[in-house]
Amino acid sequence: MPRFAGSGRIQIRVLVAFEDEYRVYGAAITGAVRRARSTYEVENVESGVLETEVRRFAPHLIISSLPTPTNYSGEWFSWVRLSSDPNRPSEICLEGKRRESLNPSLGELLCVLEETEGLLIGSKQGLRGAR
Repeated sequence: MPRFAGSGRIQIRVLVAFEDEYRVYGAAITGAVRRARSTYEVENVESGVLETEVRRFAPHLIISSLPTPTNYSGEWFSWVRLSSDPNRPSEICLEGKRRESLNPSLGELLCVLEETEGLLIGSKQGLRGAR
């Protein structure tokens, strides 16, 4: 069964992964998401272990400096690739559908979290990776 937060909502799992040189960004994003969505399970890892952590943690959303895989395989619902250059677009991928955003704000990231939650609730895959 999926894990539920106290309000009866499915507990969303978010994995934040940045290269070591950008670890401060990863930590800041992790802290901001935890404060904004205290019922979400959020983990911060170094990008070198991303693949292993995806298998272990089964995240619904990945926020990373790494590019979104081109072959969406259903292992995650959403992926946000944050560009380290604020003048270059970041990429948001929701269940295989891609869009770009220039220097997305925390508010925009929180909207992606909400969209991800909506996808999870509306999908039979919501039972996938239940821990």
